[in-house]
Formats: sequence, structure tokens, C-alpha cells
Amino acid sequence: MAMVKVWDKEVTGKLYAVGDIHGCYNLLMSRLKEIGFDFENDLLVAVGDLVDRGTQNVECISLIDEPWFTSVKGNHEDLVIMGDINRSYFNCHIQNGGEWFYDLDYQVQREIIKKLKTLPIALEISHNGKKFGFVHGHIEQNNWDEFKETFTQEPTTFRDPSELAMWGRERLDEEKKQYTHVTGVDAVIMGHTVTQKPCKRDNCYWIDTGAVHWGTMTILDLSLI
Repeated sequence: MAMVKVWDKEVTGKLYAVGDIHGCYNLLMSRLKEIGFDFENDLLVAVGDLVDRGTQNVECISLIDEPWFTSVKGNHEDLVIMGDINRSYFNCHIQNGGEWFYDLDYQVQREIIKKLKTLPIALEISHNGKKFGFVHGHIEQNNWDEFKETFTQEPTTFRDPSELAMWGRERLDEEKKQYTHVTGVDAVIMGHTVTQKPCKRDNCYWIDTGAVHWGTMTILDLSLI
């Protein structure tokens, strides 16, 4: 899978974004019922971290196969993939709710890793005349196209662009004045950093409101922003 995916299917209904799900499959389905989600026409975009900490991780991974669902790759998907081959990632994964994965049958583990590798780091969707960008943790650049280009260029910083996008949090810190409105896109939707309610800075939104911690899962109707 390319690190950047541009959605090429028409979304005939509404476009929604959901914060970090973290194995809370039943909570997700309950919230979708609450908002009247149309499984035939609407599209739900997850900002990554489908797994870990919660109890329904396999069910959440199965969402990737649903036509009404898509996701970017979060740092917890990265832990699943890299924990298999890197001891430090493995240790970090175990310490952050990843024990469930290593209890699975080996072949099931292989299938899950293969599926998670298909997720892009960044996703772009145009809907009703607006362009939306999705990334798990952080966008370093103040231009969406420049951000996308970093995945096809030689790294210019000591941090890998994918690692920065999945693991970074810097833009949410309002003391860091180098981050401004992201041009080339109407809004950028992120998760990763847990906040009590959805946060907005310029045209960037953070929607991980601690589903696995407090049962508060944010699903954002993108027609309202």
C-alpha cells in the first residue's frame, strides 16, 4: 500500500471521522447507531489506533474489510507490525496494551500484520467540494501537498516522515508557533493525543477523546466543519 492514499470512490452519503477506537468495537457500533449512520452510503474514516488496550481487537481489525470503513495507520498498528521484528517495539507494544496479539495463533498474527500493512499513513478524501486530510498523530508541514511529498523524497530531518506522522504530537502544542493553517486542504483530522473533548487549531482537528479510557468516542460529521 502506498503511504499516501487518495480516495477514488464516490461517497454518496455523509463523511464521518472517528477517533482512536482501541479495541472498542461494541462502543463504535453503538455510537454509529446513535448517529444514524447509513452503512449503504456513508463512509467512516478512522484516524488510526484500531487496536490495543481494549478487548475487541480482532473485531476492530475486521472493519478494514468493510466497504463503509477506512483508516489510516496509527502508532499502535505500527507496534503490531514492528513488534514482530524489533525487540524495542515489542517491549513497547507489551507495555501499551498489545499482549492480546502475542496470544493469537501464529498464522492469525501473520494475517493481521498483512492487513495492517495495507493502511496508508495519510489519506485524502474530497467530498462535497472540500478536501479532507487524515493522519494519525502529526503533520509537520503547513502545506498538505508538501506533507504528502515527504513520503516520496529522501528524509530531510533525523525523524522518518512516517514515524513523525504516526508518533508525533507537536502541532497540538500552541506554544509551537511554527505550526499554522495547513494550506492545500480544507481540514486535517487527527487522533493519537487524548483530549477531554475534540480540539481545533487553525484547520486541524484532534478527535481522540479516550474511548478506551472513559467510553467517550468522538464521531465527527465532516459536513459540519
